[in-house]
Amino acid sequence: MKVISALWPAVRRRVDVPEDGAAIGYDRGLRVILWAMVVTSPLELVVVHHLLPWAWARWAHPALMVVAAVWSLGFIASLWVYPHAVDGERLRIRFSGFLDVVIPVRLIESVRAERVSKGQSKLAEMVGETLSVEVGGMTNLVVRLREPYEVSGFGRVRAVRFTADDPGEAVRQVTRFISRSETPGQDDRKAR
Repeated sequence: MKVISALWPAVRRRVDVPEDGAAIGYDRGLRVILWAMVVTSPLELVVVHHLLPWAWARWAHPALMVVAAVWSLGFIASLWVYPHAVDGERLRIRFSGFLDVVIPVRLIESVRAERVSKGQSKLAEMVGETLSVEVGGMTNLVVRLREPYEVSGFGRVRAVRFTADDPGEAVRQVTRFISRSETPGQDDRKAR
């Protein structure tokens, strides 16, 4: 449902990122394929309509195509509405409405661009103590943690690999917030 509900914020040009945070996109590699599927759907509708020998199927097929088109548009919107996000408190690694891993920024030791292609069978899986979140069969960023952190559904994590459209900019954004969390006295000022 989160996929379809992303249509309204997308129409309103709203992205789910904290006001003081930064969005890190990850959908560039998927966008062309997904839009090609949406654009070619009307052609598929016409061709399949003429190939179906049963009248009931010729009526059911357009209804299914409309549902599929709405879901596809919602999925495209959700990739944009729910980007990875970083702020002074946390790094959120997401994939549409299907995955949302939250890592406290204070636990991040380092972040760097590092391309790895594993071709894993799941969207997110553990490899040792590393959570790997592939998009398009690869990751291009690695975040190392100061200490193991329990991620719901995955267990203890020491590092997270994920994908960003612009890994260099993602490294800059995450590093900027890591630096803020390491500033002496910052927590003291918040407590006052």
